[in-house]
Amino acid sequence: MAIIIARTFGPAVLGTYSLAMTVAGIVQIIADAGYNIWLPRAVAHDTSAADKLVSIALVTKLLLWVISTPGAVAVAWLHHAESALLTMLALLDTLASCGSFTILAALRGMNRYVAPQLLSSAYSLASACAMSGVILAGGSIIAVVATMAAVSIGRAVHLAFLYARARGSIEGIRHATCLIRWNDIAHQLRMQRQLWLVNVASTIVHRAPLVVLGMRADSVMLGFFAAAFRIYSAVRILPGALFNAALPLLATDRQPARERNVLLFGSAVAFAAGIVLFLGAEPLIGWTFQFEEAIAPMRLLAIASAGLSLKTAFEVVLISRMQDRFVAAAIATVACATLVAAWVIPATATSFSLLFVASEWFLCIIFAGWFALQQVR
Repeated sequence: MAIIIARTFGPAVLGTYSLAMTVAGIVQIIADAGYNIWLPRAVAHDTSAADKLVSIALVTKLLLWVISTPGAVAVAWLHHAESALLTMLALLDTLASCGSFTILAALRGMNRYVAPQLLSSAYSLASACAMSGVILAGGSIIAVVATMAAVSIGRAVHLAFLYARARGSIEGIRHATCLIRWNDIAHQLRMQRQLWLVNVASTIVHRAPLVVLGMRADSVMLGFFAAAFRIYSAVRILPGALFNAALPLLATDRQPARERNVLLFGSAVAFAAGIVLFLGAEPLIGWTFQFEEAIAPMRLLAIASAGLSLKTAFEVVLISRMQDRFVAAAIATVACATLVAAWVIPATATSFSLLFVASEWFLCIIFAGWFALQQVR
């Protein structure tokens, strides 16, 4: 969709659209509160408590979304009024996605992951087709994002029916929701605060630089960076899938051989993705966004993607070993350094791509060193 938007509307609109989606994505991670990591592990350990855990997660996410939304719109407004409007629409998509990901996380803990995930992906494809249709019909970027939000709401409703079928009914969630108290939410957030911090800090490392660049540079420069960043973000699906698939398995059966396989597979993905992106940067940009200014940033982000994939492999092993506190502290430290650097370095696509290289590989080295230290012990 970003490619179609770039070719139809140009780099400036791509920059504005990417800023709105990125700000909304940050709100989604804040609202998630670590549930997408914690919930599969908790449900896997006690399937009978799934309804109560899901209800608390849904209420908590809604509350955090409501709290975060005003600040997100204000940040987007600092770039442009249209960015603020697009962000408000994207936030509706975010709210629906919070519900969808809660259901997917619970089903993953119940070992019912593949079919629901394929359904979710089908809705993503349907959303892309609908958004493309709006563009072909001459619709504005605002209509495009509104269409995306509408399809996302449909996905959330469909996944809720899937969960109800897996559990026999949805009455358990309704009953548990009626019994929720503020103490339940506070207690749950305290239990998973380390995972929450991990997610928020990781999001700052990954997404905050684009937001800061949007506040410091014009839409055209932001569009050039967003073109390379979009391809880099698409490649993040690979380590993300590894994380989602490996965490429940390692959490319930942490065998050294299984950990070794995860690390070996993560290493293979890291270097394969990095090499393909680096060598194919020019044709990739040429076939997609057609912005020559995005080629150099793409090559740098290829190096960053290798560090990201390798870092994710070590991260999932450490979290499965209940090393949440160390992982959270490491990512939070790098996130703070990334934010500071984003306001100091030149506001160009190349310099911000270099920032990603430094942050991802630094985290990879930290996690690998901690893992090696544990092995020695």
